[in-house]
Amino acid sequence: MVSGGKVSERGAVSGHEDVPDQSAARQRKGLRHEPALDGLRGVAVAAVVLFHLGRLSGGFLGVDLFFVLSGFLITSLLVAEHRADGTIALGRFWVRRARRLLPALFVVLVAVAALIGTLTPVGERPAFRGDALATLAYVANWHALVDDTTYWDMFVQPSPLDHMWSLAIEEQFYLVWPLVVVGLCAVARRRGWSATRTLAAFSLVGAAASFVVLALAYTPLDTSRAYYGTDSRVGPTLLGAALAAVSAERLRDRAVTRAVGTASSSVPVHARGGVPVLGMVAAAVMAGAVLTIDGIGAAYYRGGLLVFSMAAVAMVHAVTGDRAGLVGRALALRPLRALGVISYGVYLWHWPVIVYVTPERAGLTGWALDVLRVGLTLAVAAASYRLVERPIRRGALRGPVVRFGFAGAVAVTTAAVLVTTAGVARVPGTDVAMASGDSTRVYPETIPAGSSRILLVGDSGPTYLGPALAARAELEGAVAASDSQPFCTILEPEGVTRWPDGSVDQGPECHDVRRQAWAELIEQYDPDVVVYYIAAGGGSARVLMDGQWFKECDPDYDRYLVEALQGDVDLLGAQGATVAFATTPAGPFILLGPDIVDALGCRRASFEAVARSRPGTAVLDMAAQIERIEAHLGTSAFRDPVHLSDDGAELVAEWLVPEAVRVAR
Repeated sequence: MVSGGKVSERGAVSGHEDVPDQSAARQRKGLRHEPALDGLRGVAVAAVVLFHLGRLSGGFLGVDLFFVLSGFLITSLLVAEHRADGTIALGRFWVRRARRLLPALFVVLVAVAALIGTLTPVGERPAFRGDALATLAYVANWHALVDDTTYWDMFVQPSPLDHMWSLAIEEQFYLVWPLVVVGLCAVARRRGWSATRTLAAFSLVGAAASFVVLALAYTPLDTSRAYYGTDSRVGPTLLGAALAAVSAERLRDRAVTRAVGTASSSVPVHARGGVPVLGMVAAAVMAGAVLTIDGIGAAYYRGGLLVFSMAAVAMVHAVTGDRAGLVGRALALRPLRALGVISYGVYLWHWPVIVYVTPERAGLTGWALDVLRVGLTLAVAAASYRLVERPIRRGALRGPVVRFGFAGAVAVTTAAVLVTTAGVARVPGTDVAMASGDSTRVYPETIPAGSSRILLVGDSGPTYLGPALAARAELEGAVAASDSQPFCTILEPEGVTRWPDGSVDQGPECHDVRRQAWAELIEQYDPDVVVYYIAAGGGSARVLMDGQWFKECDPDYDRYLVEALQGDVDLLGAQGATVAFATTPAGPFILLGPDIVDALGCRRASFEAVARSRPGTAVLDMAAQIERIEAHLGTSAFRDPVHLSDDGAELVAEWLVPEAVRVAR
């Protein structure tokens, strides 16, 4: 969400619960199959998948389209049942929701437990226990809200259940909303009010309150409360509910009009020219929002979501009830309808597929990798629909089998999660002297006269490369010192990072301290060459600068980085040393997406710009050398997504020492 991740990683699935199957029960309640709504589901889930693949920055709005659809469909069912029977059978409603949602969810959770147990490093498995149990209990949104993201989350596999937060919001709505509808209908009957008008008014007031909460809960430093809160995200769902109530009231009025024989009621709805135009305008507004709004800035939280949701409501109105028009006919095309029918499974499965089908496992990157991921997702979702979802929804399990089956499924799923995630989480590669944020320094005991002096500086990267560099330099008649500044990187202008899931990590104000430490080291050690090594991977995370959020490749950020690096070069080369930038390697990232590749490319361009502007500055292509090392070894040179392993550090040092000596003045 792009939650994200984390965008992160972020996404949702909703509104899939009542994919029409022309059942006799639904026909009896007066609900009809609307092919365009299937297509609208297909569009929504496609947008979310593209968002999680890093291909559509506003694709997370598919979440909110699903919310609107869910409110409309569920409320339509409740109102139709109340109108037909004079009551709402709450038990049957909740059983239908459980039959629709739970079987596929149980299968996904057991499968994810198996994937965690086989493909996730042992030390990382316990970290996902809370995600799985919160998903099973349908409180994943609140779990995500209180689950802080830290620096070390950069070095672990993303949770394959990061996307389940919206299912929690959906289920919470399903539990509470029928009770609200029953209560409102009872109040309306006692007061002599129209039940549907009462419901519409309540829905609109509730939606307005939710959008106000969303706007007030948003802060530039942390969007988690606004994004994950049920109260702040139920607005689109309630707008869909209001549309359902208004539509039911109009149907009632039309039926009354026909009963008294008014001729105007015979005018076909689709003949009213404004409705097709409404559909096209709504489509344009929704497309514009997807292309321009992100989940980071204030626009989404303070007006953007409201506009998108209203356009989605207009779209649903425009393509239902014999009002298809051009947009409705496009949405009813067979491929979109087919995708919409399996959209619940597509959403459940697409994120675990993305997490585990990595570039390293697939041997692919870019679009080829994305096509593979999408193909696998569609195949598994189609199998889930045909083998699990549709048979159970149509009554494959009945009577005591359902009760015992449900209890057994909960027990098996819980056991699978607990067994797989047993133990205490431990992130590999974090057991060094970095926890306090102090620098870690390697300094030679003696400095022989006439020997080449190499100094390695940077963020946390030199922590692992520094000792290997010192050992290799000694073998080649040189000396090497190093200084690491964990948690203090030039990449973060103000020390504040926002992760793809919206959470924020705020580090110390450290740049003056870092520069002071380096200035003292330069004066004391007097190096011939300073190798500047930034290990941080960049990518989807954003950093705060002058009150705004930026990421690498943003022009304003790249200008900042060039100027900041020029300042560091002036400091590090103050006594005549050559300053050599080591290009950041694309380590074995769990999600090696195009944003990370682009970020490293832009960073390299900044290095080269500084080298052109400052005489005595060079660029050493460490990234390319590590690629050659890994190709030769047939294995990774890293201990985690950004830090070199011991073997990797030794091989890099073997190359780096002569390169550093070569560029020294």
